Amino acid sequence: MNLEPMLVGALRGALLLGAALVAMPLLRRAPAAVRRSVLAVALVGALAVPALSAVLPVWRVAPRITAPAPLGFTIAEPVVIGDPPTSTVERGTTIAKAPTPEAATNVDAAPFLFAAWAFGALMVLARLGVGLWRSRAMVRRGAPAPAWALSARRAEATTRRRADVRVTRELEAPAVTGVFAPVVLVPRASWSWSEERRYATLLHELAHVASADCLVQIVAQVACAMHWFNPLAWLAVRRLKIERELAADDAVLRAGTRASTYAEDLLAIAGALSGGRARQVPAGSLGMAEPSQLAVRVSAIVEANRPRAPLSRATRALLSGCGAAIVVATACASPQTATSPATAPTLHAAGASAAATTPAPSGGSTIDPKLQSIADVELDKAMAEWHAAAGAVLVLDPATGEILANAGRAHGARADVAVGTAYITGSTLKAVTLAAALEDGVVSPTERIDCGNGAWTYQGQLMHDASPNGTLSIAEMLAVSTNVGFTKIFDRLGGAPLENWLRAFHFGTAPAIEGAASGQLPTRIEDHSYAGAVAAIGEVVTASPVQIAAAYAAIANGGEYVAPTATKRSGTAPRERIMKPETARTMISMLESSVSDEKATGKRARVAGVRVAGKTGTAGWTLPSGGEGVYASFVGFVPANAPRYVVLVGLEQPREGGNGGSAAAPVFARVVTRALGGS
Repeated sequence: MNLEPMLVGALRGALLLGAALVAMPLLRRAPAAVRRSVLAVALVGALAVPALSAVLPVWRVAPRITAPAPLGFTIAEPVVIGDPPTSTVERGTTIAKAPTPEAATNVDAAPFLFAAWAFGALMVLARLGVGLWRSRAMVRRGAPAPAWALSARRAEATTRRRADVRVTRELEAPAVTGVFAPVVLVPRASWSWSEERRYATLLHELAHVASADCLVQIVAQVACAMHWFNPLAWLAVRRLKIERELAADDAVLRAGTRASTYAEDLLAIAGALSGGRARQVPAGSLGMAEPSQLAVRVSAIVEANRPRAPLSRATRALLSGCGAAIVVATACASPQTATSPATAPTLHAAGASAAATTPAPSGGSTIDPKLQSIADVELDKAMAEWHAAAGAVLVLDPATGEILANAGRAHGARADVAVGTAYITGSTLKAVTLAAALEDGVVSPTERIDCGNGAWTYQGQLMHDASPNGTLSIAEMLAVSTNVGFTKIFDRLGGAPLENWLRAFHFGTAPAIEGAASGQLPTRIEDHSYAGAVAAIGEVVTASPVQIAAAYAAIANGGEYVAPTATKRSGTAPRERIMKPETARTMISMLESSVSDEKATGKRARVAGVRVAGKTGTAGWTLPSGGEGVYASFVGFVPANAPRYVVLVGLEQPREGGNGGSAAAPVFARVVTRALGGS
């Protein structure tokens, strides 16, 4: 069970409530009605923020990208000609992941924490429910109050609110209850009250009706139920009770009641509540004379120069607008840890200096010997076949972030290429660009886009594909890896959103693994720029293979990022939601098409009997000697419907004809086949 959304919602609610409570001393010279409104907005916001954050677009708060961009050139990935591999997973092989010893011994505390929260919330809601039921029962059992008829007519004329008064044996002091049909409940002893006391009482209670305080009370109690563990919620509700009574007292005094007389009446009414026999006002009603508030209220009533103005329409509109803006901003904002600017990456494996394997940390290595053997054997085969200068095969557990296999070679020697070397990402980054566009709503999964005849002039420069594509669906665009189509997607998405999304996927910062390369991002991605389009198709963004694998693991995890690790974790892996589950599901389906479609660049990554989701990448850059460097890669996860492994294969400088689809994808298929128990 993932508690992250609940924890983030609790943090957002705490920010709203804390801000409102901090504002109280600053508003001490403002009328009580203003303070009451600020607290009411904060409590409503604390209740609404979790729901709003689920439906509103996310605004990620991230630092500006300041690292310089590497030099690269665009490569149009060709569709691979030929049949998919014939290797299969043996029938009867269990695909579902068996629990590791670590998983078997560690207890997930999330269900217990959720159960504790649910129990507390239900207790608070039950108290509210009982209070509402008791209040309505008192109304039903209440008797008409003919002695209050004159006072009711006077109060109705003053407030323009209907005064439905009923006498009850169940209360010793007046109270008001009801949202849609408010009723003022008065004690039997009120028959002896003076006309002026009755009139002042009704003015006070009808002020609550005018401010919808009964409804606000219910919302505040529900907010307390959702945030019962947060003392700020209870402090805000307590302060709201005081401020709403002060605001109602101000309304009585504005109507012309003498302060000294009203204070005496209030003390007399509260006197009936002294002693242990007084019955408590139910949670569904607002009592007029709570003893704990009496001293504060009497002092405020007799204070001569105290501001008592009601909320004007302009003030009400200003408070509502500002409150709504703050609540929406709080619901949309997604905090992201700031990192130092990315350092210049190593663009080819010749510069890699990391050891063959990262020293095992105190928690123990995550490497699975069987998977490591498979990765080593298949990488050596690929290096020999394609005469590559360097290469890597990385196997990652998407659920835990654990690196299960990490095979690396650089110029004939073992090297930690997957963690310690940064490459231009190539078209593997297109999945991130597409996820960003889908999440921000600038493209639709069912949309079709004209990708032209293989070339398109954008901002005065030529963007080209390997072949003409015409009009394609979004899934087909990813499958054929069209540069033209993704340039058009970038044109809708924009530079700043793309920057923020790259940060959200943790590009530009090194993973917390010894010897990890950080890669780098452009200094700034401008809207409607050719440089921005080149970044969107992955030709100026650099990242280590482990960063690419972790980004695809986030898609496999339903939109939750799990940081990669070479150290066994002692508990549940921390998760960070970076996209909606429905967006992740759409991306998984499209990445499946990028392997299964007949025109897909990744068709050679197919494994019979297994659903494969993944993407090819072929990146190019200019070597210091003036030649061209090439990095061919494929990254994917299996099974696509229940991801067990994320596998990345990368080859640097494969012989002529080597690209992501022809060189890397078949290695992926062989690794996956053997990892899942096939031939």
